[in-house]
Amino acid sequence: MKKLIIKNGTILTMNAQREILRGDILIEGSRIKKIGKLNKKDSEQARVIEARDQIVSPGFVQTHIHLCQTLFRNLADDLELLDWLKLKIWPLEAAHTPQTIALSARLGLAELIQCGTTTIMDMATVHHTDQIFEEIEKSGMRALCGKAMMDDCPGAPKGLEEDAKWSIEESLRLKKHWHNRSDGRIQFAFAPRFVLSCSESLLCAVRDLAKDDHLLIHTHASENKN
Repeated sequence: MKKLIIKNGTILTMNAQREILRGDILIEGSRIKKIGKLNKKDSEQARVIEARDQIVSPGFVQTHIHLCQTLFRNLADDLELLDWLKLKIWPLEAAHTPQTIALSARLGLAELIQCGTTTIMDMATVHHTDQIFEEIEKSGMRALCGKAMMDDCPGAPKGLEEDAKWSIEESLRLKKHWHNRSDGRIQFAFAPRFVLSCSESLLCAVRDLAKDDHLLIHTHASENKN
């Protein structure tokens, strides 16, 4: 089991007492084993990162992101939500290929890691969700992810059209393949995009399926006043 020591850091523990310690952190495999003063045996065959004058904190959690939209940043400013989606974002999402969506996800994940994020909740687009899961798995990020569900969405481009049956079947396929992958680091969540893109029957089916399998539902709600 590989060992890593982060040495001489200012450690934000986030424990019940909110202690701030100066010391070392011993990590073995994927687990933090010890915080504080380490002995000589702890240091044997360990990779050491010097963190003097640095703050060591738990990873940040990004509770809502679209890795499929990383490449679209700054292409659609100063628009109301539905204009932003219908005129700009949805046509771009519909144009994604497996290759472009993988690149978008890879770039977004690299930026998140660089800023200290270790856990995300991602909503993909309608297609190519496997590519996003694959990039998440390679990155080491902890994530919940699911395909966007859009079975009743006037104004959406042809590339985002789907019926309720396929939307549910594809979501269940993704769940079977990806849920609890990488020792539970990757999990599936149902992702009906929002009420304006989903039929009532689809939303009710998602509710029931999520309840039966104890899964989360990731959606948009109350995004603007209208």
